[in-house]
Amino acid sequence: MTRKFRKRPRGEVLQFEVGCHRLWTHMSLSEFFAVMALCRRGPSTSSEVASEASTWLDTPLPPDGLDRALHAVAGLGWARLDGGIYTISSDGTRIIRSCHIAYTRMLGSGVIHPDVAAARSCAAEFERS
Repeated sequence: MTRKFRKRPRGEVLQFEVGCHRLWTHMSLSEFFAVMALCRRGPSTSSEVASEASTWLDTPLPPDGLDRALHAVAGLGWARLDGGIYTISSDGTRIIRSCHIAYTRMLGSGVIHPDVAAARSCAAEFERS
């Protein structure tokens, strides 16, 4: 386990289940980007992950911009590092699926986000299948 989670208050919830989906309560945005990039790109170097995340941010990240996040997700077992290549694990896929569904629901709950509402509908259909 990474140092980030060694000193946590007693009784603090690190993850919980909503339906059949696990949610990780302390995932940083950079960890979300790292895991999502690995899910979309497949096995990647840290610079490839940063490049993928850069397209979402409309600004370039340095090639080592997500190294800490990648180290954290590998330490949590959400990805594996082998020879400089990160690969998403099945736990990482489950965690990111849960977070993606939760974010889509959260953003799609208002009338000002019709595109997210459409994505929410697709996520609901995916959950039913």
